[in-house]
Amino acid sequence: MIKRSLLLFLFLGVSSSAQSFEDIFTAGKVSGDLRAFWYDGERELRTDRTALTVGGILSYKTAPYEGLIGGVSFFSSNGITSLTHMPESGQTHNLNLDGSSINTLGEAYLQYSAHDTLFKYGRQRLDLPLANDYYNRMLPNSFEALSIENRSIEHTTLKAAYITGWKYKGSDTFVSPTYSLGIDRDIAVLGATYSPDPAWKIELYDTYVRDVMNAPYLQLINNEVWKSSDGTILSGALQYLNERSVGEHAAGEVDTYLMGLRGTVSKGEWSLSALYTRIGDQSLLGSGGRYEKMGWGGFITYTDLQIDGESENAGAKAYGGVLTYRPASTFEISAKYMKIDQNDAIQSNPLSLTQNPRPDSDEYNIDATYQPRKEFRLRTRLAYINYDSGSTELYKAKAYDETNVRIIADWLF
Repeated sequence: MIKRSLLLFLFLGVSSSAQSFEDIFTAGKVSGDLRAFWYDGERELRTDRTALTVGGILSYKTAPYEGLIGGVSFFSSNGITSLTHMPESGQTHNLNLDGSSINTLGEAYLQYSAHDTLFKYGRQRLDLPLANDYYNRMLPNSFEALSIENRSIEHTTLKAAYITGWKYKGSDTFVSPTYSLGIDRDIAVLGATYSPDPAWKIELYDTYVRDVMNAPYLQLINNEVWKSSDGTILSGALQYLNERSVGEHAAGEVDTYLMGLRGTVSKGEWSLSALYTRIGDQSLLGSGGRYEKMGWGGFITYTDLQIDGESENAGAKAYGGVLTYRPASTFEISAKYMKIDQNDAIQSNPLSLTQNPRPDSDEYNIDATYQPRKEFRLRTRLAYINYDSGSTELYKAKAYDETNVRIIADWLF
């Protein structure tokens, strides 16, 4: 697929004049996100985990020619201090599962724009509910796909994507999106976003994987449900996802859902959010909770605050709150709390598809971001999680306390 893209790009360039062909590249743009990631986790009754990883993304995009642009991005992640090998979780998702460095061509695409429509073909990052870049650690997910966006209807963006390959964020290899099921199936996505005014946004998507599942998704966002005379603003959001098996049921009998609610009160430099998630009798497919096996996107829930992403487990109920203070445009700090009620009976059922069963837990996080200028950003997290051994008979061995610190430094250019 990528070879065909590059050959097409060269053909179009050669067919233009030599001067035009040269200008396409000399007027192109180099950009990057160079990153250092420090992780230190102290885990009661379990092996502690520590790692320092450096790397990032180096990108080049040509100048446009008759609406055509070509782009490439090199992804790199290199361990400076090693981390204890952790099956399933891919260590901290910074390196390959065997601990080796990641150095790969994460993006290589052609992009064409005409008549309010953008076509993009090749290796690329996507921003769809169940297929997105999941860029929360060292490197993002990327995909081999054809994606299309159309903005010819006022206040509306129509989207479509056909995905044939996927590179998990902690891997250097593109594979079939369903390789873990022992079959080769592509992902088809249709969607639309509608914003009649700045306060409202309505999103509707359908993700279809032949012989695996069909998953419609709806999200409603209102950034100004109510506003008082003193500047206090109430905003809210609702999300709903339904997943059902289709065709040969390669992932088993899938029948589950996600329901999420978010409400926020903000005034000046302060905001306070209340969050809720409810998951059906099976864990979600295609999201961060499936790790490298089917983690095409990040955690989709509003309650995605916790270390291990358990708010997507089968039968989970999650409640949380976030208090944020933004004293300046360069600094933000948040105190976060999350409670997750798990369900032994549901998680122990093989049909639950739960990859990471856990007891009930409470988690407390303090996150801070400092960006004194656009080229430099520093993010930190101090997290403490307490698993309740009294809440479970099946997973007492997984009931432990954990404290971890994460520091991510970015140089952006």
